Amino acid sequence: MSNDRFAAQLETRIFYFYVVDQKPAEVKITMYGTPYTFQRFNEGWRNAASNMMNMSQPLIDSVVAVIYG
Repeated sequence: MSNDRFAAQLETRIFYFYVVDQKPAEVKITMYGTPYTFQRFNEGWRNAASNMMNMSQPLIDSVVAVIYG
């Protein structure tokens, strides 16, 4: 896990997160203590089926944009 804290902006709010693991077709993060896994599909990045909580698609897009710039 990276000790670097990242910030994703959605509208007027900023969400802070840490990258736990990063692979070409999968990204794992923690945001406010909640783990999230995103998987890359043809149509873009989506919540993994194993996530206990689902993140909104606009926030996923913002997080991925920060990671992959």
